[in-house]
Amino acid sequence: MKRNLCLILVFISLFKLTHLHAIVSLGDSVEVEGTLKFQNILRTPKFKDAEAIMQRNTAQLESKYYFLKDGEAFGRFNSGPIEEATLTVIGRGVYDSIYDIRGSYADSFTKEDNKYGRTEASLREAFVDIVLPPFSLRLGRQQVVWGETDGFRALDVINPLDLSWHWSRESWEDIRIPLWMARGIYDIGKFKWFDESFVEAIWIPTDFRPNRISTDPRNPWAFTGNGLSETANAIYKDGELLNLDVEFRNRRPNKKWTNGQAGARFKAIWGEVDFSLNYFYGFSADTGVRVQNALARTTGGTHYMVKDLVNPRTHVLGLTANYSEERFTQSVLRMEATFTTGIPVKFDSETPISVDPDQDQFDTARRTVLMLAADRPTWIKALNKHRTIFLSSQVFWRHYLDYSKYYRGISTVKHGVVAGEKVGGKYVSFNTDKIDRDEFVITFSASTSYGPAGLIKPTFIMALDPRSTGVYNKFAVDYFWSDNVLLRFQQSIYWRAANHDPGPWALGDIWGHTTSNSRHETDVSLILQF
Repeated sequence: MKRNLCLILVFISLFKLTHLHAIVSLGDSVEVEGTLKFQNILRTPKFKDAEAIMQRNTAQLESKYYFLKDGEAFGRFNSGPIEEATLTVIGRGVYDSIYDIRGSYADSFTKEDNKYGRTEASLREAFVDIVLPPFSLRLGRQQVVWGETDGFRALDVINPLDLSWHWSRESWEDIRIPLWMARGIYDIGKFKWFDESFVEAIWIPTDFRPNRISTDPRNPWAFTGNGLSETANAIYKDGELLNLDVEFRNRRPNKKWTNGQAGARFKAIWGEVDFSLNYFYGFSADTGVRVQNALARTTGGTHYMVKDLVNPRTHVLGLTANYSEERFTQSVLRMEATFTTGIPVKFDSETPISVDPDQDQFDTARRTVLMLAADRPTWIKALNKHRTIFLSSQVFWRHYLDYSKYYRGISTVKHGVVAGEKVGGKYVSFNTDKIDRDEFVITFSASTSYGPAGLIKPTFIMALDPRSTGVYNKFAVDYFWSDNVLLRFQQSIYWRAANHDPGPWALGDIWGHTTSNSRHETDVSLILQF
């Protein structure tokens, strides 16, 4: 910890002395900017104790090379109709020292079996932008963002997410997994009844990746299901507790041209409504599990099972719109609606053959999502005499068109029991979590700024699942020490009413039992920008 503290102080001194700007120009053709982030998280169960679960040090560097400007490449060659071309490269390096400085983690992990959680050195994005008016093209490893939702995804499904180190509690930009793809935009402009219209198309030839989730219970943000933070290693078979050995087979899409993904959208302004029509043909980033019962066997007190990991083909149709209503509410009203096929779902193990004819506990469903939101800057003099408070709220509704009462959600892990006694080291998984046909989440956020030049920026966020009564709250304060130094404090709190199921969003259960397993978190970060 002393080493980390010294490093932080050195960087602060450097930034205070040099007073660097946000972007550093190297000559006329190269721009460089970067971020250093020192993130420290304490888990505070019931606010009675605290344990350090993260000391993540992240360095990200972004460079842009203008190799073609004003119709001239490399300052000497005429590029004809190509007006501009740039190369952008974004790299990220991570070292989480918690696995070295915390004794229990250092004893549990080795550098070999936790290389990803401990360190990361990756090429985040690398792409070329070519401007050939009215057409522009981006080729390479990149992120593509569609949609209007905040905090929950409906249309923003092109890039998968890395949920392995802090679930979805970080910026989407930081946890999206960039993919190799081509993205083209044709600027139409004024067209019939539409203004500022354009058509966008994307093509992902072979680069499919699922959402990344850690299931190792040793990791602080492992997703092991409801109940105990353990991996099931036993099963009840004919009334007997047996050891469980599961083989997972990767049946995800391989790198073939026939497994490509593609999408297109039309975006424009119609009157005072900014809208888009969207379509994406790809694979579900959520991985389904298909049980191969024909390959199961029991030998010598151990039951062997084979499960296939699958990501079905999906069609996503979407509509987004936003409208600035100035007369009555002075608010920006937002809407997003999607229709998606190929959603992987799992059946209960006792599902009748008439419902699950393959008896593989797997199916795909069609699902719709509707999001309605309102944003409004509002004067609340009692809270801030000098600046408005930005208020935002949204209602998120998911509906299964192909619904079955046998659909199951999050599994539960419990101790194996024989003759009423717990068996040490034996853990059994079962699933009684029924999926509802209609699922809801409501969010609300408020943010403002205080002090000279608004250097202090507090934020409040709440997400509520009204059916499971799970609630997530976050209180955050950003303090801009200088143009380059940002201090951030965040407190995350998870709530859930007793005896309620975790719900599809797991807002107040998986990450925040009201028992000793509570995962309230305190996050203190230092961010250096140059």
